[in-house]
Amino acid sequence: MPSPSIQCLTFTCKEISGQVICLDNLPIHLTFSPQRHVIAKQWLQKYLGATHITDNTDRHYFTDLIGEFLAGHHQNFPPQAKSPFVEKGSNFQRRVWDCIAEIPYGETKTYGELAKAIDHPGAARAVGQACNANPLALIVPCHRVIGSNGLGGFAGGDTIKKILLLLEQNTMRQKSSYQLKS
Repeated sequence: MPSPSIQCLTFTCKEISGQVICLDNLPIHLTFSPQRHVIAKQWLQKYLGATHITDNTDRHYFTDLIGEFLAGHHQNFPPQAKSPFVEKGSNFQRRVWDCIAEIPYGETKTYGELAKAIDHPGAARAVGQACNANPLALIVPCHRVIGSNGLGGFAGGDTIKKILLLLEQNTMRQKSSYQLKS
């Protein structure tokens, strides 16, 4: 049986750059942190025996999708491969990630609202930790989860979180304005 194809992609658009790991051409890990990217590659090698991880510098459909998203032309990502990074998450983390995936483009929810939504009221801090452990940033849009008194944290950094939230708000405002004119 041939070993799976694992590719590492890098994307840069506007002030945002990040890394994606694809398994058989489907994203299984997306981060804005080079350190997390290295750790993810090491984990694949150690626990999945991945020996052929290639850096793909060619154009790739998924980095094109990210570019469209960051340009405000694309709001949802297609269903994803079964990610080993998601599978290794706890039941609680996976419930949080599933709930985050339901937050519509341009909207936000607080850590406390998510805790209530998964029947764990009072677990806002644990929700924040699950957000921090999210292996599929953007795809599971944890940047849409905010603190009750402000922005809250983000594994990709506060600047990227602000840029992503402003991008989505501006895109929704422009679409709303366009619909009113039509």
